[in-house]
Amino acid sequence: MTNLESQRFLIGCSLGDGCLSKAKRNGSITLHIQRKGAHQPYAEWQLSKLNNLLGTKATLRSFLDKGKYPAVRFGVTNKKVLTPVYDLLYPFDKKILSVEVLQKLQLPELGLFWMDDGSLEVRKRKSISGSEKIERSAWLAVCENEITTDMVGQWIESLTNARHTKVRHVSGKYYLRWHSAQCRNLIQKIEPYVLPCLGYKVDLNRTGNVSVW
Repeated sequence: MTNLESQRFLIGCSLGDGCLSKAKRNGSITLHIQRKGAHQPYAEWQLSKLNNLLGTKATLRSFLDKGKYPAVRFGVTNKKVLTPVYDLLYPFDKKILSVEVLQKLQLPELGLFWMDDGSLEVRKRKSISGSEKIERSAWLAVCENEITTDMVGQWIESLTNARHTKVRHVSGKYYLRWHSAQCRNLIQKIEPYVLPCLGYKVDLNRTGNVSVW
């Protein structure tokens, strides 16, 4: 990886599930990632790349989330390499997806974001005649800030040419949604960067829910 590619990957790992923390004592930066057990291959792939990039020897740990759900987690620490990423993403010690951050990123990083927070919804509807129609829509959970959500939507459109709509959930979080042809445009651009264990998030041939994929 070039220095730019390395920085993009580190930012990509921190967009969704990844969380950066700064130690008060010595200022060291740690990237923490936790995933459900079914996504262990994703965590293993990510950890291998991060260990190679940062020169660390972190290991993956299995545990029960909330005492009953199989999950895995890891943390990698490197003050020198991760500090610029922390300063960029956490200007006020809180994660902020700014224009400065997004303009550095390309489709591989969108793929990482999608594997963390994206989803592909499949619905079956019946017409008046009784025939069944399958509708697909893509969703991305962003944040509770509407302006940030708009920026993320514009960034994704600049990479994929897929137009979105914005939806505010009752929880207060904003989502981006792509339907029909726009959904296909988006997924076709993202699919090459999504790992097989998360293929259900980009499988346009899927006709059932995730549990039967």
